[in-house]
Amino acid sequence: MKISLVPRAAPSSCLRIWVGILASQAPSLTWFLDGNPVAAARIHPLRPLASAIPVEFRGALPADNFTGVFEIDGLQSGTAYKISLSASALGTTASAELRTRTLPSSVPSVLESTFNVLLASCFYQGEDKAGLAGIFANQLNGAVRPDLTLLLGDQVYLDLPTLANFPNNKAALARRFESSYRANWQKEEGYSQLFKVAPTAAIPDDHEYWNNFPHSSPFIQNSWTQSGRDNWTAAAAALYKAFQFSYEPDTYHHGGPAELGDASVINVEPLSFFMADGRSKRDPNLATILTARARKQLDHWISDTIQQRRIGVFITGQSMLGLPVGGLRGRVADYQLANYGDFSDLTNALGRLAEAGLPVIMITGDVHWGRLAAARDARTGRESIFEIISSPTSLVSTVAKDQLLALRGTIAGQTEAWPRHSSPGPVPEFLWFSDFGSRFVCSRGHEQRGNHFVLLSFTRSGAGINLRTTYYPIHQDFSQRRPQAVREISLIPA
Repeated sequence: MKISLVPRAAPSSCLRIWVGILASQAPSLTWFLDGNPVAAARIHPLRPLASAIPVEFRGALPADNFTGVFEIDGLQSGTAYKISLSASALGTTASAELRTRTLPSSVPSVLESTFNVLLASCFYQGEDKAGLAGIFANQLNGAVRPDLTLLLGDQVYLDLPTLANFPNNKAALARRFESSYRANWQKEEGYSQLFKVAPTAAIPDDHEYWNNFPHSSPFIQNSWTQSGRDNWTAAAAALYKAFQFSYEPDTYHHGGPAELGDASVINVEPLSFFMADGRSKRDPNLATILTARARKQLDHWISDTIQQRRIGVFITGQSMLGLPVGGLRGRVADYQLANYGDFSDLTNALGRLAEAGLPVIMITGDVHWGRLAAARDARTGRESIFEIISSPTSLVSTVAKDQLLALRGTIAGQTEAWPRHSSPGPVPEFLWFSDFGSRFVCSRGHEQRGNHFVLLSFTRSGAGINLRTTYYPIHQDFSQRRPQAVREISLIPA
C-alpha cells in the first residue's frame, strides 16, 4: 500500500487534502493533526475515497488506485501544520505525512512578508525524464516558500504520443489515462514534488482531454466520430475528477454540489481569484465556453468583487488577448476563446471591474511561452488591466518540427538554450475585445522563452497591493537558470 498526499486550496480556516492510495482494497483512514487524532466531526469528505477509475469503466477488473478529497476545519489562517494519515486494509497498515500551511486570510504588509503564488502549466512528463520541474519546485520552496500554486492546464497530455493507436472503448482509455495521472501525481520523485510545495488549485485545458477539445483533431483518430469523442470525454473527465477537480462546495450558493465546468473562487483579502473551467463543457458548435452555472458564478463574483472593493484575478486556460482564428487553423490547432459566442460575456464582466476602478489581473498558460502585458486607460492614464502568462513547465514534443529545428541548428552551428521553444507572440495594440477596449492601450512588459515557473509576490502598500513577478527558467545548464524579475506593479483601486 502506498499513500500520496497533496494539499489543495481551501478557505483560510481549513486544510483540504487530496489523497491517493495504491491498494487492492479501499482502506479505512485515520487522520492526525500535529500528532493528535482528528475528531471525525472535523473531517469532511468532499470526495469520499473511491476508485480513480469508476466501476462502470473497470468492468471485471479490480480497483487498485483510490483517490479522495478531505477537508479539516477549525484551523488558524497562515499557519503550518503536520498532517498524518494512517490507512488500513486486509491486515496491512501504511502511513504518510504532509507538512503544509493554511492560506493566509489577507495579503501581508510590505514590512511583514509576501503572499507568494506559483504558476505552472503545460507539463509533458516525456520531456522531463530527470525530474527537473519537481527538483526546481523544491528548491524554490526553500528559497521563497509559495503560499499557493495555480495549475493553469495541461498538467497531463492524455493525447500523446502523436498518432498513437488509442483504444476506442471507455474502459481501456480510462486505464491508459489513469497511468498518465499516476506518473505525475503518485511517484516519489518528479512532478509530484511540485504539488506538495503549497496548496494547489487547478483548471483544465485541452490536453486534459485531447488537443482542441471538444472539436475533432486530425491527429486523434478517436475524435473523428461522435462515439469516439463521447468515450474519450467520459474517460478523461472521470480521471480529471479523480485527480484535479476542486470539489469546491456551493460556490456563491449556486445550488447543489460542484459539477464539472463550475468555477472556483479563492479569497485572500483584498485579492479574489476566479478560476474558470473554460474547457470541460465547451460547446462543439462554438456557442459557449462556460456553462450557465459558471456564468452565474462569474456574475456573482464580479458583483461581490466590486462591492468588497477587491482586486480581481481572472484565471483561464487560454489567453483573453488571443485573436480569433480562422476555421482551418482552429480545426487543426486550437480555437481561441474569442471564437466562441459567449466570449463577450467574459469581456463585459471584466469590463465591469475596470469601469468600477478596480485593477484586473488575467492569468493563463497554454501558449508555450511566457509574457507580461499591461493595458493603460487612455482616459485616466492608469494601468488597469494586466495579463501574465506562464507556459510551459516542460515543453511537449512536436513530431517533425523538433527534428527540423535541431537540424537547422546543427547546420547553422547554433547552440541555443531553447532550440525547440517559440518566441512570445505580439501584444495587441488595444484591448480589442470589448466596447470600452479601444481606450485601453496595450504594452509588453516582459517576454520569456523556454521552460519556466512564474512566482507572483503580493504585498500590501497603503490602499493597494504591490505585485512583483519573477520568471524562473527550468534548465539543466545552471547558467540558464537566472531568475528574470519583472518591474513591480502597483494595483490600487481608484
